[in-house]
Amino acid sequence: MGRKEETQGKLEFIDLNSFVPSDHVLRIIQEKIDFSFIYKKMEKYYSKVGRKSLDPVLLFKMILIGYLFNIDSERQLEKEVILNLAYRWFLGLDLTDPVPDHSVFSQNRRRRFKDGKVFQEIFDHIIQLCVDKGIVTGEVIVTDSTHIKASAAKDKVQKVEVTQTPSQYLNTLEEEAKKIEMELEEKRKEAGTQKRGRKPKGPITITTSVVTTDPDSGLLNRPGKPGGPHYLAHTSIDAANGIIVDIHPTAGNLNDCELFVERLNVTQEKFGLDIKKAGADRGYDTTPIYHGLNSLGIIGYISPTESNSASDSTSYREFTYIGERDAYICLNQKVLSFTHLAQSKKGQYIKTYSAKARDCKVCPLRDSCFGPTASKRTIGRPIAHELLEANAERAKTNEYKWVQKLRRVWCEGSFGTMKMKHNLYKTYKRGIEKILEQCLFSALALNLKRMIKVLD
Repeated sequence: MGRKEETQGKLEFIDLNSFVPSDHVLRIIQEKIDFSFIYKKMEKYYSKVGRKSLDPVLLFKMILIGYLFNIDSERQLEKEVILNLAYRWFLGLDLTDPVPDHSVFSQNRRRRFKDGKVFQEIFDHIIQLCVDKGIVTGEVIVTDSTHIKASAAKDKVQKVEVTQTPSQYLNTLEEEAKKIEMELEEKRKEAGTQKRGRKPKGPITITTSVVTTDPDSGLLNRPGKPGGPHYLAHTSIDAANGIIVDIHPTAGNLNDCELFVERLNVTQEKFGLDIKKAGADRGYDTTPIYHGLNSLGIIGYISPTESNSASDSTSYREFTYIGERDAYICLNQKVLSFTHLAQSKKGQYIKTYSAKARDCKVCPLRDSCFGPTASKRTIGRPIAHELLEANAERAKTNEYKWVQKLRRVWCEGSFGTMKMKHNLYKTYKRGIEKILEQCLFSALALNLKRMIKVLD
């Protein structure tokens, strides 16, 4: 029977490189990615005089280790780096080198990197590398959002009044509405009739619930989702290899579709992509979304809702539309002309078409066409509704099924992986800037794993 002799007191020369397996994820990342670009990104945050700071690349890589291996506590991360040889090797630390204290991260986050811009710049640099290497093509972008549990008390809520302005994608329809109204006004001037239009949509005041322990979060209240304070991570993924090209956190009570077109536009301009197709679920099936996508030259492949299906909206579907005249023909072959533009409470722009009262008065179909109190038939058609109808037709094609399959694979798969393996299930921090950091690092950890797999 052998016995292990006491040898811990002897002097040895150790090469950490020999202890890291050739297929270890940190070794592959180290071989494929040159992190020296971080020095230039962070140079503006450091003084040129005074005592030397800790290496910023070391700090960044240490945070990255936490997200790669699902270590959500910086105190625990410090302990893991002390004990793990692969972590030390990746950080360039020898066995005798001290490991940065966990407080270094919180102090840098609170003082030096409090706006979170440098982490966005680093994330974007990695995406640009993917674009340059052909890993990101921009051909198909799939989008969805996932909830992140906020570090806030759900019972500490107060009602406040806030001013809400139309979002970027709604403004595209506002411009279209103005154009239609100008054309209609010219026609009225020629006919000598009085103008009858709508008021432009501007800022409105609404009452909303604010979580006092983390005002940047919002109360999530959706069917099938957990309630209470949450954040939403709005995520766009390039479907070629599943690289997350954009992740943008907001309060949990924000509608998914409000940022959809805006974030696609940001992604296009930032990385010089020419996005051809965009896939999303039925929460994005609105005419403002399609109008915004159309303005960017992007074809939407979005799951149609039942309310937008061909069986609904019979108020105008039972009539024949004449595009050259911008008018409808009823079942009795009478004309319903475009009279004015209205706006619904939900912000939808409605074009109103009316028949002539003298035509409806003697019409044999009057009783089945409209109620006894009205004098004529009036129908409404949302602006750009033809784009929504075009999407409903695309939903019958194999290409739509392919895009939706990519959306389910990459979006749902990425969210599950980031929550289970890359620290996105919940947050211990508060404030949108810190949540942005968490989202960026979680997405970056997943991107690096997918990136090195393609480059292998």
